[in-house]
Amino acid sequence: MHVFRLLIAEDNEEDLTTCRDSVERYRDEKQRNVELTECKTVEEALQRLDNSFDGAIIDLRFADQGDEGNKITRKIVESRFRIPVAIMTGTPSSADTEFKYIGVFKKGETSYAEILDSFFGIHDTGLTRIMGGRGIIEETLHRVFLNNLLDHRAAWVEYGKADPAKTEKALVRHTLNHLLQLLEDNGGSCFPEEVYIYPPLHDRLTTGCILRSKENQSLYVVLNPVCDLVVRESGQFNTDRILLVEIEEAEKVYGHILNKLKTADERKEKLCQILSNRHTLYHHWLPVTSFFPGGFINFRRLLTLSKKVCSNRYEKPHIKISPHFVKDILSRFSSYYARQGQPEIECTGIIGEIIEKPDVAP
Repeated sequence: MHVFRLLIAEDNEEDLTTCRDSVERYRDEKQRNVELTECKTVEEALQRLDNSFDGAIIDLRFADQGDEGNKITRKIVESRFRIPVAIMTGTPSSADTEFKYIGVFKKGETSYAEILDSFFGIHDTGLTRIMGGRGIIEETLHRVFLNNLLDHRAAWVEYGKADPAKTEKALVRHTLNHLLQLLEDNGGSCFPEEVYIYPPLHDRLTTGCILRSKENQSLYVVLNPVCDLVVRESGQFNTDRILLVEIEEAEKVYGHILNKLKTADERKEKLCQILSNRHTLYHHWLPVTSFFPGGFINFRRLLTLSKKVCSNRYEKPHIKISPHFVKDILSRFSSYYARQGQPEIECTGIIGEIIEKPDVAP
């Protein structure tokens, strides 16, 4: 069983006792293995805090001095400790608003058991086991560094002599290729959030960016070939036109279709077909999430604009479709416009001859 390492920074003995009791009940009633580390001063917390913890509960006021607990949250940020943090304090207004907590809770209004529930809600997604200091990514990066990169360092050193910046980017790609092997054995369906990168990691215009019109809030996706949007040394793209494809509202696409069907089973079957992108060649479904309304890319609704006009008409990219899904969209987009069909052959007579043959089963 995974040991959940919890740090509490608190100088009030009564609160510490309550926390201990809550952890003990959590172990007994929910069979969760929680290892509690207690720090009664800010200095002790700063000294003991490292990337091996799965969560932290922090009080802000120590010895009635003020908001010293913010020093602990700042260390978590500056040290890039990827753990959820709960602020448990009698002075919530003193919490550093720049830090992203799971919550700032006022003492007496929220129990430690409720905070543990929040922690384990996050823990059970796998987030801390993947991103945390003892997580899969850290472990894999360590293994890749020792076994895959150091053994070939001589070649990378030579590349670095010629072009350090280019070599660094290449090493990032090379390392990511190793990390992606983690996904090879993970079959099955994806969750909607996996389709997107939100918010984008940069504001550059790239293939798969979703843009919103400043005029009417309509949505478009950039579908230039990837090589078109490579930035040359001059700072310009390889193309002078940005290719935009409209994203239609989902209900406008499937609403009238479902209304024609009589039974719930028929509607369910048709909706499954539509959302699996098996309904038409020119629509591609994008799922709804909390930050994106979803919709259908309509390959028949295209426009091309110069970079300047595009910048004037549309907001900066606020969502990016993940590269894996962009490849599928581009493939369908290309297939739609590459389709040729074939001349229809008159086969009524041929069918009749086949049916009339005595050895053809009825």
